[in-house]
Amino acid sequence: MHRIIYRLSFLLLLANTGPVFASDCEKSSTNMAEIRSCVADGDEQELNATYKTTLAYVRKRDPKSAELLIAAQKSWEKFAADSCNYAVAARQTDRMENDARLLCWQSFRDARIKILKAYRQQFGKSE
Repeated sequence: MHRIIYRLSFLLLLANTGPVFASDCEKSSTNMAEIRSCVADGDEQELNATYKTTLAYVRKRDPKSAELLIAAQKSWEKFAADSCNYAVAARQTDRMENDARLLCWQSFRDARIKILKAYRQQFGKSE
């Protein structure tokens, strides 16, 4: 049963990434831990790039708003870390702890990337 959950969790993790990137991770890795780490690193790079692009866009238009975005990003990072720590601890088992943490972070990163892109698209617009 645990193997089925493990495989489904991994497939869910890969499904949230670009197919080319997941394929690259599979080619360059020798085991599942390396593949998961590779995919997570790629996701982290995408989040960082999206944040930097959004921050540069906002900073160019309104430096005060940029400072607020920096503070918001720091708060988000703490909230995401605390939430994932809780999600792992609430499982009350050490089995597949890394998978639970990776899936939690994946969900938070995906959501944050969408939010940052929306910030950039909606900046300066009134509804």
